Amino acid sequence: MGKKGKHFKKKESRLNSKIIIRLMFILVIIALVVMVIKNMNKEEKNSQEEEKGMEEAHMEEEEEQKTEEVVATSVESSEEENIIEETIDVKIEELINNIRTKNNLNENNFYFFFYNIEEKKSYYYNENAYFTAASTIKVPVAMMYYDKIEEGILNISDTLLYTKDDYEEGGGSTAAKYSVGEKIPISYLIEQSIVNSDNTALNILVNREGYEKCKNQLSKYTNIELPETFYKENIASASYYYDVLQYLYQNSEKYSELIGYMKKSSGGIYLKAQLPQYEVAHKYGSYEEYTHDYGIIYGKNTYLVGVFTKGVANASDLIASIGKQVVDCEEAEEGEKVE
Repeated sequence: MGKKGKHFKKKESRLNSKIIIRLMFILVIIALVVMVIKNMNKEEKNSQEEEKGMEEAHMEEEEEQKTEEVVATSVESSEEENIIEETIDVKIEELINNIRTKNNLNENNFYFFFYNIEEKKSYYYNENAYFTAASTIKVPVAMMYYDKIEEGILNISDTLLYTKDDYEEGGGSTAAKYSVGEKIPISYLIEQSIVNSDNTALNILVNREGYEKCKNQLSKYTNIELPETFYKENIASASYYYDVLQYLYQNSEKYSELIGYMKKSSGGIYLKAQLPQYEVAHKYGSYEEYTHDYGIIYGKNTYLVGVFTKGVANASDLIASIGKQVVDCEEAEEGEKVE
C-alpha cells in the first residue's frame, strides 16, 4: 500500500481531537452526575439524621412529660394523704342519740348539725328536713348586704326607705327611733336585725331587694339543691344553715363585723346560756312552735352547732343544754364521761 498523504494525517488529527473533546465532555457529565448523586445522598442522609434527631427529641420530650406527670401525681397523692377527710364524730352521735331518747326528740320535731373545724369531725341528724326558719334568716340576709358592699354595689353608709309595709312587732329600736317615710342607714339596720333581732329592720333589708330575689341570692351560700318553696317561704334546713355557717367562717375577714354582732346577740340565752367562758357567735329564731339557734362556738377547737326544734317544751333550755354537752363532750379528757 502507498503512504498516507498529508491531508489524511490532518483529517486523522482532527478526528482524534473531536474524540478527546467528546470523552472530556462525557467525563465532565459523569463527574457532574456523580456530584449530584453524592449531594442527593448527603441531603437524604441529613434529612434522615434530622428526622431521627426530631424523633429522639420528641421521645425525650415525651419522657420528660411522663416524668413530670409522675412527679405531679406523686405530689397530688402526697397532698391528698395530708388532707384530713371529714369523718363522723361517734361521741357526738352517741350523745345526741341519748339526748333524743331522754327528750322524745325525733324526725318530726328535731334537726341538728355539729362540726369540729380543726378535727373535721361532724354529725348531722334530720339535716335535710325543712322547717320554718323564723329569725335565723337574718344572718344570710346580712351576709348578702356585706357582699354587695364589698362588690361596690352599695356603701355601708347608704340608706334605705322605711315604708309602712316594713313594720313588724318584735325586738330592736328601728320602729321607735324612725318614722315611716324616713331613710335608715344600712349599717344600723344590719346591727339591729342581728343584735336585737329587729323584724322591722329585716323587712326593710329584704323588701329593698324583693322577697324572691332576696331568697335567690341567699341560695349561693349552699351547694345543696333547694326546693321551690325555699324561694317563696321562710323555710330552711339544718343542712342549709350548716353551709351558711361554713361560708361565714371561711370568709371571717369579710364578715368580721357581722360575726361581732352575732357575739353580742342574745347574751345569756340559747347556745350562750351555759357557756359563759366561751365566745359564741350565734343567731336564734323563735316563731310560734319553732325555736332554733345556730352559731360558732370558740372553744379549744372551733365548733359549728345548730339546734332546731318544733313544738318542743322548754326548747330554749334544751338548746342551751345541748350546746354545753356538745362542748364538754369534745373537750373532755380521755376516760371522762359526759352526763
